[in-house]
Amino acid sequence: MATFSKENFFILESLLQAQKFSRVLDLDAYLATTDFHTPTKNFTVVVDCVAQNLFPIMENVYGKIYRSRDEYKFHRFDAVILSRERSTEEFLDALIEIDSLAENIFAFVRKNSPLEKFLTAHKKNFEALEFFEASGGFWCHIKNFARNDFKIFVVTHKQVNFSPLPEIYEIIHAGRARAKKFFCDLGDDSGENISRLNPFLDELTVLFWIWKNTRQEFVGLCHYRRFFTADETQKTFDAKKILDAAQIEKIFRDCDIITPIEGVTKISQREIIFLGTGQPDLNRLVEKIFRQHILLKQPEYLDAFEKILDSIAFFPCGMFIARRKIFDAYCSWLFSFLIDVTEEVRDKIRVGEKTLEDMGHVYSRVVGFFAERLLTVWLMKNFLRIKELPVMYREDV
Repeated sequence: MATFSKENFFILESLLQAQKFSRVLDLDAYLATTDFHTPTKNFTVVVDCVAQNLFPIMENVYGKIYRSRDEYKFHRFDAVILSRERSTEEFLDALIEIDSLAENIFAFVRKNSPLEKFLTAHKKNFEALEFFEASGGFWCHIKNFARNDFKIFVVTHKQVNFSPLPEIYEIIHAGRARAKKFFCDLGDDSGENISRLNPFLDELTVLFWIWKNTRQEFVGLCHYRRFFTADETQKTFDAKKILDAAQIEKIFRDCDIITPIEGVTKISQREIIFLGTGQPDLNRLVEKIFRQHILLKQPEYLDAFEKILDSIAFFPCGMFIARRKIFDAYCSWLFSFLIDVTEEVRDKIRVGEKTLEDMGHVYSRVVGFFAERLLTVWLMKNFLRIKELPVMYREDV
């Protein structure tokens, strides 16, 4: 731990404020070792920390206290403070661990230590590296290269005339493996894909394709007639009000995932799904298959699955935008059981002599009706800061 002194604390405080940061993570609970019991009057930066046990009064110093890595692992901060003295090997391990948390690191480094010599010798490996004199050593500001590349995929299954979209948007044809006509250059049938399951999964075949075939840092999904907007007063569709890269980047300074505004209904999600098919026996059978596969692959989520089906609220449309780490984590969880569910429903369920595909989309998409609730199920069990945004609907398509 960095030697505490008023000098060291005030140097760090001034460094953080000079960068105009809004929220940082104190990974080693450095502020809890100071003699201050509330934030200093001029300290405008919100500092969160990771700590199991603190004197209760010291909790006043922090904005939020995370008790385990699971609580902050998906979050993004303006900077991370590393105050504990580390060997070079330990420091490199820490850099790897926090790589997705922040691009700015403020670390305490002893003078003439192996770590100081290592950082000086490898300065070119960082976007920026500066040493600031402190008591017994330095506060070192390290800036890693951050990829701020964006891609929001617009899912369509038919020909649609789009007004010019922001550069980060790309149209993709869902279920193209089964289509007779192609509606755009990009389809979900290239690379590793599950395009042929589209009658059951709708836009989730595109979600799988994005997961397996793209690597952008910010990634998301919207629909050909549904787009996010940052203007909460916007009631009708306006192509000029579609969420853009600058707005997304600003939102992710404080939040982890963008979703539609949570929908609240008069009846439960289970009852809404029944209205979608009008087949109670089919719904009960598909729900049973979901429950069996979740219990097998993701048993700790079964309680959340049942909670959401009984609930009158969920995040609708299957639309969201997230950093790659969160996007990948959700997809890894979702498709660990969803493909197995879909194939079992496809291969084993019959209505008389007909398969659900023979019966038409209103029957086969029962899987998609359940699957649309699964983002909310996953969010129930993970510590994420959610930003709800309005969705503009195009009525002309």
